[in-house]
Amino acid sequence: MPCIALGLALLLAGTAAQAQDKLAAELREQIVRVPASVQDAEGRLVQGELLVTTFRPQGKGPFPLVVISHGRDSKTRAEYKRQRYESATRFFLRKGFAVAVPLRLGYGELASLGDPESSVNCSSPRFASALAAAAAQILEVARFMQQQADIDPQRLLLLGVSVGGISTIAATSLHQPQPTAAINFAGGHGGRPDVQPGEPCQADQLRQLYGRYGELDAQQAKPTPTLWVYAENDRYFSPRNARRWAESYGQAGAKVDLRVLPPFGEDGHKLFGTGNDVWQSLVDEFLAPLGFDKPGVLAVPPPTSAASADEAALPQGGVKLREAYQKFLAAKLPRAFAMSSEGRWGYAIGDDSISRALAFCQRDYDKPCKLYAVNEAVVWSPP
Repeated sequence: MPCIALGLALLLAGTAAQAQDKLAAELREQIVRVPASVQDAEGRLVQGELLVTTFRPQGKGPFPLVVISHGRDSKTRAEYKRQRYESATRFFLRKGFAVAVPLRLGYGELASLGDPESSVNCSSPRFASALAAAAAQILEVARFMQQQADIDPQRLLLLGVSVGGISTIAATSLHQPQPTAAINFAGGHGGRPDVQPGEPCQADQLRQLYGRYGELDAQQAKPTPTLWVYAENDRYFSPRNARRWAESYGQAGAKVDLRVLPPFGEDGHKLFGTGNDVWQSLVDEFLAPLGFDKPGVLAVPPPTSAASADEAALPQGGVKLREAYQKFLAAKLPRAFAMSSEGRWGYAIGDDSISRALAFCQRDYDKPCKLYAVNEAVVWSPP
């Protein structure tokens, strides 16, 4: 995880757990409960109320909706917290989307109810039932959100990562409701990164399932445009498998735009969560022709100074501000420092540093913050 230094407001918030549990007012963050009932691989009923974290842009709407679906780690599924994906959420809020991020049955506080997404075993996995259960929950959340007065039910984007990615494609194929588009990040099931990197259990069964989902989607009057994003060094699902799965889906008549990106970090499977700077422009490009042309990627202001190393040039005084800026200057790239005209500040290092620096500065503060420095250049212009 990248090192992060926060502004004073977040430091006063207490422990990391307290900061996590506090709802972000500037994101209009709320928690809702959505009832869901599915069957596991043995036909047993698993039901409960999904914990769904929602976010909305400023304004009255109606907003397009994106449902973001998480992945799976069977060893730690009972430890899952409510899902937020804050960097991705801020990206979609900038594009004008309302965001819903459900915690599905079998995870976190819902783990004790059962595990409907278990594939049972590796030699003869029951992927179809697991993915049907996940898809049903995704669609239930979408329907619930579409009933809200400020949501546009005609503009729906489904997005998922790993098991959430292939489950998103499964949900898309049902058209209940019909999504405008779907995005599959590193989708698959049964990954074995420690045993056989890149090769999941029964990859051909997954290929056949993707083909079936493609057939179902192609039967509709308006097949759904889909974007699939994988990385060359994905330790769960190799590029070879990703290409075979996308080919099966596309040959069935469905629409697929597969992007296999260069290696990312030590495991490209983590691209969605920690590689926002890599994928956000790609998603902007995919969604623009579909009517979602408002950019989500933050533009960097042009440099106003060639170097950011002169702390004496800061437009505001204050010991804590200058100490924070000294730490920023000592940090590795990429990095960003934001501040307000009243001396509030926040900085961030690593992935999505620009958005996070602004967020740290802005948290619990009702006046605007601006970027002061990005990497080695000052970009500040007086208000």
